[in-house]
Amino acid sequence: GKGLTKKSQGNLCSIGKFAVNYFFSMNAPIVFDLGNSLVKVYDTEDASYRKMKLEAFITFIEERPKRTFFGLASGDVSDLERFDKQVKLIRDNSFKALDTAYGSMETLGMDRWALCTDQFLEGNSTFLLVSLGTCITYNVVVNGTFLGGAISPGWLLRYEAMNSYTASLPKATYDPHSNLLGQDTMTSLRSGVDIGIQKEIHGMIDGYKEEFGIERIFICGGDAQRLSNPLKNYIFAPVNYELHAIHRLYRYYVDQA
Repeated sequence: GKGLTKKSQGNLCSIGKFAVNYFFSMNAPIVFDLGNSLVKVYDTEDASYRKMKLEAFITFIEERPKRTFFGLASGDVSDLERFDKQVKLIRDNSFKALDTAYGSMETLGMDRWALCTDQFLEGNSTFLLVSLGTCITYNVVVNGTFLGGAISPGWLLRYEAMNSYTASLPKATYDPHSNLLGQDTMTSLRSGVDIGIQKEIHGMIDGYKEEFGIERIFICGGDAQRLSNPLKNYIFAPVNYELHAIHRLYRYYVDQA
């Protein structure tokens, strides 16, 4: 998966290769999503949510030696290697439910793959899944096969890039009241990002709908709420959807074992 070293891939236990024993199947898992800067955690035993830095997550694991951790990672996982019997990391070769025609599964972000697999397990065979995080990803599944999609910079990346790679543009942030017409430098930056992203997503969705005959559009990710009004005709994931999707995949593997 994205961000994993070959050593990490070899050492971490792949769900598709280990036998589901009594400990694994009978203990409520702690599911996690390890990103580039934060780890989102959901303890299925008490239905509690947490966000923490990687260092705190390592301590969190150490304090719970009898618990199983199940999740995905888009960041470096080398610090998790010593927990290889306790931490089960989602890998592309773990999934059997969803077919793929993607040309480079070894570099596909496992968050994209896991979310699409979850939607397929929900009974949806043809859909577009749009995820808004550090990057915006468009993910096309047709007749139970993941075809691919597109990746573009997310909100924060766009704002930071304009500030970091120019000499005079100031640092701007998201404004829910941004207008199409910017009337000074700051509002022009916000128009380009806040309105530009919405226009991009509208256009990409229309393109995928026309080319692949897709009717179900599912939108998720940390910045998805910024689109809830302009894109109200589509399906929006609930808060912490990604963690619940990972938990569903855990149950799927227990059932398949």
